[in-house]
Amino acid sequence: MKQRILAAALTVALAGGSVAPALANGAATVRNLILLGTAAGVLVTNYNHKVRAKREEQKQVTRRQSAYRDWFYHKYGYYPTYDQFKQWYVQTYGVNPE
Repeated sequence: MKQRILAAALTVALAGGSVAPALANGAATVRNLILLGTAAGVLVTNYNHKVRAKREEQKQVTRRQSAYRDWFYHKYGYYPTYDQFKQWYVQTYGVNPE
């Protein structure tokens, strides 16, 4: 959340800075480019972090489902339905398998 607020603040600063004319013989333009690059870097890094976290979560759900299905099959002789898996997953981990 902090990064989103920071990115929004930087975006607003850049938008406000681009409206006024550059007064420092190009120094403001360089500063704005540096700020823009920093804001873009923060946004890209944050996005990549969230994508990696979601993929890791999906891998864990798949791994847990596979392990549970194997255990269930060896115990009962048939594979569980998705509803049975979902009930076990929510009961065990407290969240839906998404």
